[in-house]
Amino acid sequence: MTTSPERTTSDLLKPAAFRRDGSDMEFVAEPLTDIPVLLGNPSLLKRRGPAFATQMIDVVKSCPLFFGIDKQTLEELVPLCQLLTFRRHEQIFAEGEPSRGLWVLVRGRVRLFHADAGGRQILIGFPGLYTPIDLPAALDRGPHTVAGVALEHSQLLFFSQPAVAQLENRFPDIRRNAMLELCRDLRQRDISHAISSLRDARGRICCTLLQLTRQYGIRRFKRVTIAYRLNRQDLADRSGVALETASRVVSELQRGGLLETRDHRIDILDQAAIEVYSQCQGCELDCSVFRKPTARDFWPSAGLGLRDVR
Repeated sequence: MTTSPERTTSDLLKPAAFRRDGSDMEFVAEPLTDIPVLLGNPSLLKRRGPAFATQMIDVVKSCPLFFGIDKQTLEELVPLCQLLTFRRHEQIFAEGEPSRGLWVLVRGRVRLFHADAGGRQILIGFPGLYTPIDLPAALDRGPHTVAGVALEHSQLLFFSQPAVAQLENRFPDIRRNAMLELCRDLRQRDISHAISSLRDARGRICCTLLQLTRQYGIRRFKRVTIAYRLNRQDLADRSGVALETASRVVSELQRGGLLETRDHRIDILDQAAIEVYSQCQGCELDCSVFRKPTARDFWPSAGLGLRDVR
């Protein structure tokens, strides 16, 4: 059963902020102060004062849909959204269910998948923090093409369909960002499909590991820690192989000194060797689309102090 977006809760959010430290893959989580779950309340914003509003703006502007948006516009956006909490294994939306609005993950982990009548699932992916979830359904008001389930206690921003209509009609920069985000998602899916067709099982798993380092990697010297909890079944599903195959390949990589696993975390010890197994040399697939997006990706002129490139 899906959860109604009209519900409220007394839980508090401590969203993760990220500080760039050296390489593109190194991010350090820093908790912000507590923010009440129900954001869509202008009178509440006014009572809480400017410091509280600033914290909520920090949450919203971390989403790629709102990159390059000025502070005044962000202040107008905050009252349009709510922050909803989902328990572990609670369904956010079902495949085929009419879209009720736009979802953005701000805390926790979510699994997106297809399922058949017999219960067999095909994994689509694990969206990163501040990523819009099933954006096409939110934009065309059609049914969800995937199902979404919280893997742990998770919190998501929710913009209702009337709020999404306001975003589209009043803020052209958000429409532009939505188009770029759709293109990024399409490229990721195309590359994943190509890899599943062109690589053997070990190559697929190694490609998946490299994609995960771009999305969640924290580099410390030569070691890269994938800062996202995954078990071998998750890795098998993401790579499109059987669990037994994933276990065998991971064990081989461990024995070869290429990676370590502990507490559902994966440490890449020899990224260059894994790139050899994944046949990166001479590969024309641009896997840079899997890395965490930045404002510069959406607004290339941001570093020059120019807000608009049009």
